[in-house]
Amino acid sequence: AFIDEQFPQGISEPIPLGFTFSFPASQNKINEGILQRWTKGFDIPNIENHDVVPMLQKQITKRNIPIEVVALINDTTGTLVASYYTDPETKMGVIFGTGVNGAYYDVCSDIEKLQGKLSDDIPPSAPMAINCEYGSFDNEHVVLPRTKYDITIDEESPRPGQQTFEKMSSGYYLGEILRLALMDMYKQGFIFKNQDLSKFDKPFVMDTSYPARIEEDPFENLEDTDDLFQNEFGINTTVQERKLIRRLSELIGARAARLSVCGIAAICQKRGYKTGHIAADGSVYNRYPGFKEKAANALKDIYGWTQTSLDDYPIKIVPAEDGSGAGAAVIAALAQKRIAEGKSVGIIGA
Repeated sequence: AFIDEQFPQGISEPIPLGFTFSFPASQNKINEGILQRWTKGFDIPNIENHDVVPMLQKQITKRNIPIEVVALINDTTGTLVASYYTDPETKMGVIFGTGVNGAYYDVCSDIEKLQGKLSDDIPPSAPMAINCEYGSFDNEHVVLPRTKYDITIDEESPRPGQQTFEKMSSGYYLGEILRLALMDMYKQGFIFKNQDLSKFDKPFVMDTSYPARIEEDPFENLEDTDDLFQNEFGINTTVQERKLIRRLSELIGARAARLSVCGIAAICQKRGYKTGHIAADGSVYNRYPGFKEKAANALKDIYGWTQTSLDDYPIKIVPAEDGSGAGAAVIAALAQKRIAEGKSVGIIGA
């Protein structure tokens, strides 16, 4: 329908498509992506270690749709490119959503794995977008201070031992962290005494909208939280229990924000950035109450800035352009242009 509407006279050649694929993928060229591992709770069989581009192209061709996949991108890379296109001060593209990740520009000569593998038409000084995949930081479990709830989430996930950083900070897990903490307190006899928690005692029955709604509750006695637990789980709560739930939600949200910006600070320190804009997108960044302020102030704490206004911080987290859409389109257009000019779009031999 889209093609019929946009091209009523028909088209003479396939339309180039930029494919946003928000999972860790190995790429030797722009139009391939070999899935390393599923993240964010996904667990679809027979896809890992395979190139996902031919899979999508096969289904497109099967439906006689005149589209050719010319580029596979990560959503963070798309966010970086789309935002830099409109704002030259952009230093990173980051996602605070179901997952957590970031991308930045490095210099080809500084990327060890590319040495001796780039064609002559790519100069050593050329910028290269790097998808960090720092959601997998500390998979060895030697740096981050994990709680017993983090350990439970990891052990019961489809990929134990992977995506440690993401499991502690991304939107997919925040509601479950809260649920596990409350279930633990219930089993110890501290809260929800003599009540049936069968509806509540189910993994991931609380998504991140729950702690978000709890933090947004405007009433002194947290009546919205009371209604939420009664209507969704049949649990009656006291005022003190609701205040505890609210405080837990605040702590979980604050930890997520503070951990999330560690990735920003690490890249800025690596590249020597003292000022600039960090283009951010994702459901947690856009919708979780207070997340933007918590993230900005966490950066302030890391750097020791003395400014009091978020607008005066040297490194600002700003709303991103549409990375998955506009970013993918820009990258697809650039890839198509290089192909038309006979230039490389991958490493030598790819």
